Amino acid sequence: MVVAAALAPMLLLAGACGGTSPKAVTTTTAQVTTSTPTSGTSTSTSTSTPTTSTTQPVATVTGPVTVLSPIGLNVRAKPSHSAAIIGSAAEGTVLQLLAHTGQSGGWYEVEGATVTGWISANPAYSARGRFGDYQSGPFSVLYPAGWMAAGSPPTGVTFRPVAGVEKVVIAAAAKVADLPTVKQGGGVSETSSKPVVACGVTSYLDSYTTAVPHQYLVDLLLPVAAHHYIGLDARLTSVSQLSTVLVFVNSLSFPFPECVGPSPTATTRPKPSHHKTPATA
Repeated sequence: MVVAAALAPMLLLAGACGGTSPKAVTTTTAQVTTSTPTSGTSTSTSTSTPTTSTTQPVATVTGPVTVLSPIGLNVRAKPSHSAAIIGSAAEGTVLQLLAHTGQSGGWYEVEGATVTGWISANPAYSARGRFGDYQSGPFSVLYPAGWMAAGSPPTGVTFRPVAGVEKVVIAAAAKVADLPTVKQGGGVSETSSKPVVACGVTSYLDSYTTAVPHQYLVDLLLPVAAHHYIGLDARLTSVSQLSTVLVFVNSLSFPFPECVGPSPTATTRPKPSHHKTPATA
């Protein structure tokens, strides 16, 4: 008995629904012809095997998104790190959202004053919403809308919501001992230590629980340069508010060459990074 097979691929697209584009579904049809030498007759059958591609759906989204990265973001023609760069957006730039996809780590399609394209949706580089801009000598930072800033460096600038008890304090000092920090003991215990990069400096964001209900503490020490340190301390009422603290961390900038660097790779605390990189993503 002799068997001959012919393959005919066919691409089917699932129908679009709402604001989400379809996933690509590839169906392969295999036709098998069987010949019987004694009878001289032949028969054929067809089978279809669907396979789903790795293409991610694109969902329509609206509202503002703000660039957090102190070195800005590349705007690309497609949601891919290998796509052509068609523009750039500086820290604090507010863009209008058009779409989102989880493809290649997550991307936003955005519209600016002069260009429409894609930026990384990595929360280390951008965040949905609008933010205030604080500028001082030792540092600058973005903070959530509806918050206010009080105080001045180097003793510390306190950021807090107009209505709420949460707060984030950022201070600068010539030595670590002069920075405010979380003291363990008396019901305070560390629960996590997350590696982060703030303006090119690698360190660890430490979180703590306390004996007080609905009170959580966060602490970050940044060795910016010789005889220059920046500390961030936060008091929260929910662990979910850690994302708000990360807006401060990811947008924190200071006037030193160290304020450009790669993603965190340090395994010890703290370990500054001094490598310069081009615009992110």
